[in-house]
Amino acid sequence: MRVELLTSEKHIEDMERFAALAALTCHANTDREFVPSEVLGRIIKAGHESVLEHINLTYSIKGISRALLQEIARHRHISLSVESTRHTLKKYLDRVMYLYAMIPAKYHTALQDFLYTAKGSPELSNDELKYYVPEFWPVNLVLTSNIRELRHILNLRTAPAALKEFRLLARAMYEAVPEQFKYLLKDCVHDEAKHD
Repeated sequence: MRVELLTSEKHIEDMERFAALAALTCHANTDREFVPSEVLGRIIKAGHESVLEHINLTYSIKGISRALLQEIARHRHISLSVESTRHTLKKYLDRVMYLYAMIPAKYHTALQDFLYTAKGSPELSNDELKYYVPEFWPVNLVLTSNIRELRHILNLRTAPAALKEFRLLARAMYEAVPEQFKYLLKDCVHDEAKHD
């Protein structure tokens, strides 16, 4: 799995300022100087997180499973652009070594079974073949989330009960955030030491 934050630091800084201004607007305090991190820190402590929706982060995420994609899709307030099996399935079938490298060894037999079906049935279109695609199949996507929803995701998906792959993704998304903006999220990230 590879996770890269696509949103620039400058853009995050601008959105941080907009969110702080939104918070001050709610209390008619926009006529004074302010430090965005102080304003938003107080907002987070107070639990009034709606203004955090003004800050959006976009990630490139590569090499996660379709099983994890299904878990991600359960979060309503995100935007996903996912690699289409219609356009990529047969390309990946031609890159068998890539698939073996992406998939845990314990699934290699299941991968062989799928490849046998796929390569042994050339008359199947990608749309028909996708019904046979196993849940461990690797996918790439771009995900955008506002900070309020990202806080929710981190709180749920870094918890010990979460799917291990999702815990790894959530932690990688958090780690990709520049240090000076981690205060927006850090109280939502569960202690890694408690995980298996």
